[in-house]
Amino acid sequence: SYVNHVAYYDSVIRKKELMEQIITAEMKKALETEQFELYLQPKCEMDTGKIIGSEALVRWTHPSYGRISPGEFIPVFEKNGFISELDDFMLRMTCRMIRRWLDEGKTVYPISVNVSRTDLYNPNLLEQIKACVEEFDVPHDLISFELTESAFVSDNMQLHNLAKLLQENHFHVLMDDFGSGYSSLNSLREIPVDVLKMDLKFLPTSSDDRRGMIILQSIVEMAKRLGLDV
Repeated sequence: SYVNHVAYYDSVIRKKELMEQIITAEMKKALETEQFELYLQPKCEMDTGKIIGSEALVRWTHPSYGRISPGEFIPVFEKNGFISELDDFMLRMTCRMIRRWLDEGKTVYPISVNVSRTDLYNPNLLEQIKACVEEFDVPHDLISFELTESAFVSDNMQLHNLAKLLQENHFHVLMDDFGSGYSSLNSLREIPVDVLKMDLKFLPTSSDDRRGMIILQSIVEMAKRLGLDV
């Protein structure tokens, strides 16, 4: 760092390093024994409060260490490549759950699953997705795929190809964290998506935040003119 010439090392850093080692050592066994659990975060219609869908989120409950935060294990998995195996596991869990609900005669709303940046370099990704969805006979309109905007910035061509192929196979594509990067508008122009998920920072900080409100309204209006859900 050109600004700070002194760094302090303490027990927090040591604890973080040890936790990373534990996560790496335990991750394969955790997948095999289904310690990773599927949680659903509801998506609600703003004017009615009605649930219209959800996002599949992963949680890790370890038999010895208890609940391990995604903030701890996701970055480790992204760094060592294990995130692709976890993504595949989460897709299977989601498809299995949707199939069970359909068989039980329940009303099922669309569920979106995350696609990690690492997955983009898997040439068989689309075939794996289709095989999983077909295995559980899940209608394509009940499962969609979320791509983060940060991945749009760094892996533009791979993302464009994947998004296009997903849409051609009648899956919805969502751009997550829109506005968290610096080329949001450019990526929106180039990447085919169906839904825009705006980053939290766009929400006005207070009722007096006139500039924030104008920006929020402008993005929503622009998205709607592009035919996107927000």
